[in-house]
Amino acid sequence: MDVFILAKNLFCFWSLMINLSETDAWLWRPDSIVGCTIRGAYQMLMRQEIHAGDVASDAPWHKNVPLKVSICAWRLICNRWLTKDNLMRRGVITNDNQLCISGCGQQETIDHLIIHCNIFGDLWKLIKSWVGVYSVDPHQVTDHFNQFIYSSGGYAPCRSFLHLIWLCCIWVIWNERNQRLFAKKANTMVQLLEKVKMYSLRWLKAKNVCFPFGYQASSCLFRDRLMFYFHL
Repeated sequence: MDVFILAKNLFCFWSLMINLSETDAWLWRPDSIVGCTIRGAYQMLMRQEIHAGDVASDAPWHKNVPLKVSICAWRLICNRWLTKDNLMRRGVITNDNQLCISGCGQQETIDHLIIHCNIFGDLWKLIKSWVGVYSVDPHQVTDHFNQFIYSSGGYAPCRSFLHLIWLCCIWVIWNERNQRLFAKKANTMVQLLEKVKMYSLRWLKAKNVCFPFGYQASSCLFRDRLMFYFHL
């Protein structure tokens, strides 16, 4: 048996075509034929090719966020939310009952619910105005996460702050969706914005007992206090 394994390994070794006359060179993985070009790099950035596995390993987890929120975000990234399109695929509801709970008239998917819905999508406009970032929303949730946390640059404290806000928005939107579906109650987008502010403050105070800032402040001052904390 050992001789057979040795012979197999030797065969694999001999089958390798190694040209010792050629020198090593850099390889542009998105286009190994043409190589690295400005056009190719621009197209790669515009496509926003992000591996879902990388996002699933980073997006849900934050040291200041409760575990249930991280699990909820992880299920979102993996498309495991019980949105109506997923319920239809499982045979729970019929094809005629897939419309979004907000009443916008579109099919309820995770990308629609989080980004494209005319009702829930307005929450992101308020959030971006509050934190002072401006960008055009992408088409997929995984792209939305990366774009949002890097919208203020690559500085780590800013990314951590926006990461927490993103998770908080996801949590608020999912709970609002379920409340509209099961309890037949709806909050305005301004009320949801206030929930995002309140939850983010509670999470920080839960992890940091000596957190010196309170909620009784103007919107801009409260935002600046949160960002100041992440710069400490």
